[in-house]
This record gives sequence, C-alpha cells and structure tokens, in this order.
Amino acid sequence: ASEEKFKDIIVKAAELICNINSDGNITFVNPAFCNSLKYSESEIINKSFFDFVSPEFLKDNEFSLKSFDKTITSEIQLRLISKSKEEILVRAIISPVYEKNKLSYFNGIFTDITYKKQAQRNLHVFQSMFDAFQDGVAVESDGKIILTNKIFPQIFGYSSEIELIGKDIVELASEEDVHKLLGYFDLLSHRRDAPGRFEFWGKRKDGIKFFAEMSLSSFESEGKKYNVIATSDITERKRSQQAIKDSEEKYRNITENIDDFLFTFERTGTMLRPVFYTASVEKITGYSQADLLGDSRFILKIIYPDDFSALKKKLGSLLKSRIQLSGEFEFRLINKHGNIVWVRTKVNLLRDNEGKISKMYGLVSDISLRKKAEDELTKSTDNLIKLNETKDRFISIISHDLRTPFSSILGFTDLLLSDKELNEDERKQYIEFIQESSKSMLSLVNSLLDWTRLQTGRIRFEPERVEAYKIIENSLNALSGVAFQKDIEISSNVGDDIYVFVDKDLILQVFNNLISNAIKFTPQGGSIRISVTSSPKMRFLEFSIKDSGMGIKQENINKLFRIDTKFTSEGTAGEKGTGLGLSLVKEIIDKHGGSIWVESEFGNGSDFKFTLPIASANILLVDDSNTDRLLYSKILKNITPDYSIEIASDGKEAIEKIIQSPPALVITDHIMPVMNGYELVLELKKTDLKGKPPVIILSSDIDRSAIEDYHSLGIEYVFQKPVNLSSFKQAVEKTLRKGLLGS
Repeated sequence: ASEEKFKDIIVKAAELICNINSDGNITFVNPAFCNSLKYSESEIINKSFFDFVSPEFLKDNEFSLKSFDKTITSEIQLRLISKSKEEILVRAIISPVYEKNKLSYFNGIFTDITYKKQAQRNLHVFQSMFDAFQDGVAVESDGKIILTNKIFPQIFGYSSEIELIGKDIVELASEEDVHKLLGYFDLLSHRRDAPGRFEFWGKRKDGIKFFAEMSLSSFESEGKKYNVIATSDITERKRSQQAIKDSEEKYRNITENIDDFLFTFERTGTMLRPVFYTASVEKITGYSQADLLGDSRFILKIIYPDDFSALKKKLGSLLKSRIQLSGEFEFRLINKHGNIVWVRTKVNLLRDNEGKISKMYGLVSDISLRKKAEDELTKSTDNLIKLNETKDRFISIISHDLRTPFSSILGFTDLLLSDKELNEDERKQYIEFIQESSKSMLSLVNSLLDWTRLQTGRIRFEPERVEAYKIIENSLNALSGVAFQKDIEISSNVGDDIYVFVDKDLILQVFNNLISNAIKFTPQGGSIRISVTSSPKMRFLEFSIKDSGMGIKQENINKLFRIDTKFTSEGTAGEKGTGLGLSLVKEIIDKHGGSIWVESEFGNGSDFKFTLPIASANILLVDDSNTDRLLYSKILKNITPDYSIEIASDGKEAIEKIIQSPPALVITDHIMPVMNGYELVLELKKTDLKGKPPVIILSSDIDRSAIEDYHSLGIEYVFQKPVNLSSFKQAVEKTLRKGLLGS
C-alpha cells in the first residue's frame, strides 16, 4: 500500500523524475519527464541519461554519475534537451540508492527553472532600462510612490529616491493643478481612449513651479494595480514654443492681411515639391492650401493655357541655371471659380555648393487690376490714334473726292448759264454730265455716312442664326438685272444647310457690294462663282466670290480695303465707283470677327474671299454637379471666348437641347442620373441630325474600361477631373475645328 501511494505521488508530480541504473541508463520516468522532453516513455527507457543532456552543457562542464556515488544528495543545474532540440534549464537533485552497501541505482528529480531564469534576466534588463531613461520614471500604487529611477527625484528637486518612496503623487503638483492631476488619473482608470500625455505645473521640493509633462501606463499584478509614470521637465520647450507661437502669430497677421501669398518648394530626390503656402493663396486662386500641397503639379494645372509654354520656357531657364538666384514672371491663372487672374510671381532660389536648387521661395501678387488698367489705357490710346486717323481720312476725302463732282457740276452749270449759242443736244449732254456727277457725289456721301455710322456704333449690330443661301439669293435678286444686261452667269454652291451667325442686313450689303463689283469688272458673257468651304480659323466659314473679269494689278491689291489710299477704276462698261465700297465691306467683316482678302492675277479674274462665323456658336456642358457646371462653364468661356456656354444637368435634357438647336460641341460628364454620358453618346448616334456635334468626355469618376468603351464609339478625348487646362484647351479647339462642315 505504501508503495502504491508513493507511486501515485511520483506519477502526478510536476517535477521530472527518473531512475538511472549504475550503467547510466534510464530505467523509469514519470509522465512529467516525458511531457517536458516531448518523448514517449518507450523512447526514453533503456536509453543513456546523457542522451538527454545538452551536448553544449556536456562540452562546457565535467559531468558524470560517479560524482554522485556518495551518500550525500547533490544539487546542480543541468540543461536537458527535448526531442525538438529545445534546451530546458533544470535544478537537478541526483541521489544514489544502495542495497546491501552496494550502489544499485540513482534517483533523479529535476525542476524546470527555464522561465524563472528568463524572468531574472528580463528583470535585470528592465532594471537597466529603468535606470538608463533620460526621463524620470516612477511606479505608483494606491496613490503612493513605491519605486523611482535616479532621474525622477532630480526633476522634482529631491536628492535621492528614498525621499520619494511612500510620498503621495499629488504632492508633486502645484496647488492649482492638484485637481487637474487627480482628474487625469481618474480619466485614465475609466477610459481607454484617455490621452497618453498630460501637461501640468509641477512643484519642486523648494516650492518652485515648473512645466512638467507626464505619460502613464498601467498593469496589474496579483490583483493589485500599478501605474508607471514617465515625467520630464518641459519648461524650456514651452518657452521656445511660446516664442515660436508669438513669432508665427506676428507672421500670420502680416501674411493674412495682405493680398499676396507666399510659397516654399523643397527638393525631394530629383523633384521640387511644395511644402508651404500661406492661407492667402485662397484669396487669389480660390483653392485651399491642402489642394495645392496635395498635388505638386496643381499650380501648373491652373495656369492659363496660352501662357503655359512661355512660362515653362522662362522657368526652365531659371531652374537649369547654376548661378541665377531669382526671377520674376507675369502670367494668368484660372481660379477655382473659372475666372482669369493676372499674377506676378517673384522667386528666390537657395542653391547648394554644386549649384543645385535645395529650396525655392516665392511671392505671388494679384495684378489683375493693373493689367486691366494697362489694357484700358492701351485701348484708349489706340482709339485716340484711330480717331485721329479717321479725322485725317475724312478731311482727305472731303477735300478731294467731293471737290471733283462739284467742279464738274459748277463747270457745266456755268456753261449752261453763260453760253447762249448751245443747241438742245449740247444742253442735254451737259445736264447728263451734271446728273452723273450728282449721282457719283450722292453715292460717295451715302458710303461715307454708312462708314461713319458703322465706326461710331450708330448702326445696330444684331447677329443671329441665318441661312447663308437666303442672303445670297436676296443679293442676286437685286443684281440679276445688271448681270442680265452684261450676259454674266452667276452660280452658287452654298446649300440650304449652311448657317452663319451674322447681322443679315450688314452681310447682305457685303454680298451686294462684292457681287456688284464682280459684275462691274467682268466683261460681256463672263461668269461669277459663289462658294463656301471650311476655314482654318476655328468656328468660321470661308466664302468666295470669284469672277472671270479683268483682274487687279499686284501693286493695287493692298490699296483695295484702305480708306486712306482710296482706289477706284472704271468697270468693263465704263461703270463708276466711289472707292469706298470695299472699305465699308472690310469694316462689316471685321465687325463679325472675320477677315477679307483677294487673290487676283491681272487679266485673269479676281477671287474675293472672306470669313464669317458659323451659326452654332454654343458649347453644351452636361454635368449633374452644379459646382462643376459653374466652374467649367467659366473655364470654357475663358478658353473659347467666341462661344456661348449652355448647360444641362443630365443626358436626357442634353438630347432635347441638341435636337432643338445643335451646338458646336458637347462636353459631358460620365456618371449622371436619368441618362449617363455613355447613353447620351448612343442616343446622339441614333438621331437623324445632319450635323451631329462632336463630344468630349470630362468626368471625375471614370475607369479604364469605360474610357475604352467611349473610344469604341468614336469619342477621341476623355478627360479626368481636375483636367490639365492646356491639354483640355487643345482638345476643345481641335474638336471644334473638325466639327465645321464635318471636316
């Protein structure tokens, strides 16, 4: 029974127990021994005990069972090795067992002390770290300090750790911050999201206050809670922060109360990236500091497209230089609201010893008002010069051209009054001369009146959508009698699908004058051809009135459209002219934004060509975002000033507007309610419109597959918001040009 009791104790014991015979082989092991070494009992029995001792231990220590062959039980530390080659540090008690005074076997009892040793080492490391901290560290429990490092008492003016042991932690805070410190401890104990750091007024042993910063962490051991407190003296840091804050406040007051903004770029690798913008950047650009700092190229994207190339060249020259330290540029930006802003940018560079730029500082000023004043002054000066030239022209015309018919009229009336011997035929001939001079003078006066009324704005200019062929038809109806008398054939290829955006009365006067001139200088049986083609000038059509007449000498071509070098000649049937008609035509064409020129070879006819704006002067912007509609309509108005911008909030509304009045171009978002951009393009393709407007996609949310779908429908340009204005402008101009006459 006793043996069974001992056996039960051994089997259930936590210690590793074995019997080793005198040959060193294991004859018995308990379960704890097997479990710890991760062997089965059969893998251990009859194996040498030394097979389970760490080879490294055997190498470093003289160890044999003979040393235990004595009646006194010995205790040593061994390193056993498990089946998985893990070392287990044990405290070993090996005692010999004698039978009849002869050594029979050894009892081995081993206690695993691996974790205990590790804990001791960790404690030693933690103690070293504890003492090495630059901050003061203390351990507190139940409000009392139980342990500190050497720095902690020094911070609070105490000579040693002993003085603080047992002291209440709140005694280290000044009177006004005692409740604040207690509140922080309470908050820390109840909330996990309590701030990790806490600032308060500390109190030294001599009563002097200082700024302290405290951070806490907690742990529990054996049911008791402990707080680890790390504390540092931050008085100097606080003073520095306050000085910086005061300085920043002064600087901020200056920068926020001026209209200019400052920026800083720093080199990162091979790139200069923005690191700072003053808040006043929003006054000029409409964009926040975050907008510009988030994208290093953002400021380049809002430069007015026409200014980008010149600015890029100047800025590139400055940045590539090894010696230049400053530069100044003037250019335009398009702000967040779509308006153009003129700015002057002064840049200063900080270079390293090799001449590479390490930092770039800039000051940007809004000079829009100055530029506007300069433009107005320039326009005013030009107008004054033009008025002065006009005055000189009038004097020249009045003194020369009006004198000639008056001389003829006075001369023949004097003859009629004084010469009594004139017969009836002579009198009739003189009267005809007087009538012809009077008509010439009346024509000259009418032309002068039309010209001056157009110059002074007294003729109302009201352009509208007009079918070009109707204007030509009206002109031919008025002039067909004169053409019939000279047997001149007039033909036109201008179809009923050509629309122009003009003042129909003024343009009728243009066609009347040019066709009348063509008839005048075309011989009997000649021909006149009226045609229209697309113009290299965006949103304009080019008209041509070509005759088979006498042509114009090369030296006279430059005189045709100038009122100050009036040029006139007789027609093929002796027709007279004032020499002012083509000047008036040029003024009307200029009024419409077009241009006029002539291609002629003397003796081989003339071809008068001029451009007129195409009727569709609208761009349709389709977007469900009211903010984006406002922004991009203003941007489009700035980069295409000759067009009006219409808006629609979805594809369905856009289709209705397109069918009612086809625009020159459609710019649409991708994702919209009711009908999205892709569905809009499909619907547009289904319509039977003759001149379907081209489409550009401009969206803030579009993936690669959707872009490919648009390309498959023939959409050339798909842009992501925010768009690069230079690329966007080029695409708009190219698309509008291709849209004219389907070219």
